[in-house]
Amino acid sequence: MSTTKPTRSPGRPLGGTRVVDREDILNAAETVIRRDGAGVSLDAVAQEAGVTKPIVYDRVGGRAELANALAERLADRMVAAATYSIPAQNDRGDLATLIETSLTTVAQNRELFLYVTSGSTEQTAVSRLYLAQRSAMPIADALAKWRVSQGLDPSVAVPWAYGIVGMLQMVSLWWITQDDDSAARVASQMAQLLAPGLGND
Repeated sequence: MSTTKPTRSPGRPLGGTRVVDREDILNAAETVIRRDGAGVSLDAVAQEAGVTKPIVYDRVGGRAELANALAERLADRMVAAATYSIPAQNDRGDLATLIETSLTTVAQNRELFLYVTSGSTEQTAVSRLYLAQRSAMPIADALAKWRVSQGLDPSVAVPWAYGIVGMLQMVSLWWITQDDDSAARVASQMAQLLAPGLGND
C-alpha cells in the first residue's frame, strides 16, 4: 500500500496551519537578537521562527538583506521618537533634546542597532546609509524651514542633516559601550558643538 507525503506551502510548518511570512521572520530575528545579542546566526533566526534556513532566505534573504530590513524598522522607530523633539528654534536646548532622544532610542534597541551597523564593510555601509536616509529628512525639513524663517539659505539643510545623523550614529556606537556617560550629558556636549554653526550663513 502506497503512502503519500503530506504537502505544505513554503513557510508552513509540517502539520501546522500558520504560514510564516516576512514579518514573522523579522519578528523572530528581533526576538533572538535582543535575547542573544548582535552576533546571532541565520540558523538561530530560523529556529526562533520555527522554519528552516532556506525559508529565511526565501522570505527575507541573507544576513545583509536581514540587516537592511531591520534597519528599516529601527529607522522608523528613531524617526517616530525624533518627530516629537525636532528643534523648533534650533537653539542648544532643542538640539540637546533631539540628540538625547536619539541616544535613548538607540539604547532601547541596543542589540538591534549593533546588528544593523556591524558585519562586512558593504553590509555596514548600506545599513548605515538607510538609517541616515530615513533619519535625516525630517531633520532637514525642520532645519530648512527654520533657516527660511531667519532669512538664511535653506539649501544647506540636507547636507547638514546628513552630517548630524552621521555624527549621531558614530557617537551612538561609542556611547552604548560607556557606563558612566548619561545620554543627557553627551547630548549637551554635542549640542554645544553643533548649535553655533546652524545659524551661520
